[in-house]
Amino acid sequence: MSTNTGRVYGVTGAASGIGRATVERLVAEGAMVVAVDRSEDGLRWTDGVDGVVAVAGDVTTEATNEAMVRAAEEHFGALHGVFLNAGIGGFGAIERAPMAMFDQVMEVNVRAVALGMRAALPALRKVSGGAIVVTGSTSGIGADPGLWTYNASKAAVINLAKAAALDVAHEGIRVNAVCPGPTKTGMTEPMRNRADVDQNILDVVPMARWGEASELAAAVAFLLSPDASFITGVALPVDGGVTATTGQFPNIAARRR
Repeated sequence: MSTNTGRVYGVTGAASGIGRATVERLVAEGAMVVAVDRSEDGLRWTDGVDGVVAVAGDVTTEATNEAMVRAAEEHFGALHGVFLNAGIGGFGAIERAPMAMFDQVMEVNVRAVALGMRAALPALRKVSGGAIVVTGSTSGIGADPGLWTYNASKAAVINLAKAAALDVAHEGIRVNAVCPGPTKTGMTEPMRNRADVDQNILDVVPMARWGEASELAAAVAFLLSPDASFITGVALPVDGGVTATTGQFPNIAARRR
């Protein structure tokens, strides 16, 4: 039996990608989930799925985050953890990308996470061993050209998770960040459709492939579970080895396969 059996979680950005894969993983492990996304149509995949309640709303508002917590307690009787995953990308060099883009990326990728934490904490204090996981990125551990807004937001959310972990550790509540490397999601689809980018993945990812959303979901499910009971304040790369490299040399071993 999974240690997530009978537990209740909230997941934001649940309409697709890593969010959807995590909802599916948690339900398969016997958990109950409140699936949150701004796209009501995107959440229709949850229709008829046992143990899942959908909440459509904008996570940059307090109301949506509070609705997630309320739905968990009203439908399932408790809240044991949240995966604050909703996020957006931002592209363009620092002198060309508009500051309005920076503001929007920071609002969704950082401020909304802080709102989710603040909404969830009172409910997590009612249970033993509550957990929060946020979506960081390898782009928050290092940096990428032309992604300064996204890089800044993911670096900020990683440190937000660490700071929050320190604030609530004495209460037995854990806060961690999962940091995807190149992963097959809707956000990365335009890049995956470019042959030059696909080749670049072979060159820079030691495992020489894109990650699957299900692989990220497995890491999130572990960090949320009591199996990770002594892990807090961690930024866990799930990246095929990207952060193990200096980036100075091509992935020669992969090219020889």
